[in-house]
Amino acid sequence: MFEKLIQVGFISREIDRVLKSYTDIYNIGPWYILKFCPDNVKSMEVYGKRQDYAMTVAVCPIADIRFEYIEPLTSSIFSDFYDDYGEYAVHHLKLGGQDYKTSLDFFLSKNIKAIQTGHQIGGPGKNIYTFMDTLKELGFITEIVEVTSNFIKPEPEKWYPCDKKDFEPLFKKASMVGILVKNLEDKIKEYEKLEIGPWQIIDFNEKNNSDLQAKIAFCSRDNAILKLIQPYPGSIFGKHLMKYGEGIHHIKMEVDNYKHTLEHLKSNGLEIIYSGKYLNESEFSFIDTRKHLNFIVEISDKKIDRFSADSLILHP
Repeated sequence: MFEKLIQVGFISREIDRVLKSYTDIYNIGPWYILKFCPDNVKSMEVYGKRQDYAMTVAVCPIADIRFEYIEPLTSSIFSDFYDDYGEYAVHHLKLGGQDYKTSLDFFLSKNIKAIQTGHQIGGPGKNIYTFMDTLKELGFITEIVEVTSNFIKPEPEKWYPCDKKDFEPLFKKASMVGILVKNLEDKIKEYEKLEIGPWQIIDFNEKNNSDLQAKIAFCSRDNAILKLIQPYPGSIFGKHLMKYGEGIHHIKMEVDNYKHTLEHLKSNGLEIIYSGKYLNESEFSFIDTRKHLNFIVEISDKKIDRFSADSLILHP
């Protein structure tokens, strides 16, 4: 049903500050900025009822996945999410696979409700977006869209930065999304009900170092990997789960030069949460980038496409 990751969406009350951090520190841009409001969006609904809303949206592609920041200007699911979870959270993932109607009917057949929708105006074509309430089942809200070939994309109100200079981004692409869960087996069942699988499950409980002990399940999509993490007590994942609850914990970003990137992030005052070595050859680090972004970043010096508990070496 869902073959690839199209977009990662965040909520911010200070979108200008966030975009400045992305461009100044991470060299990611430029950002297309447009206000969504009743002037350019029709058929607005919130929680299944007709309701106008407004928001400022900033979008920037990082390789084949777009990052989107939404600043709510009125009451909506975005303002509610911000009130509940604050700045440091991932709001939604846009998933692609089947057509819009098939995806919508599939969700509704699973008793998943549409919680916000709108039809963006753009010539004779259609751009329908709908947010489905999969937060309990998946750990994030899911967005599905229908964009017809004759839809005319509106011109942005502005770009950030305004000169639209060329960027050489520090992060080359998002390749993995890590999601903390309380019970791995139960959560996999929820995912499989929505036809997301299969999963490779590995138990990292046999190692002496307890900081990263967890049961982890991996599911590969066309362009990204979903990773479910059930922490053991006392691990860094467990402490995060206790404080923030279930949901997206980190996004793995591919980089050209691991050590250079690590030094760059440290020079900007960012804390390394944990570093280790995988398969006795690939170094990795979790960096607390939440002071600038809405998520923790994982980077490594090599791309990992196979997983094994036996060859994991951890060090603080």
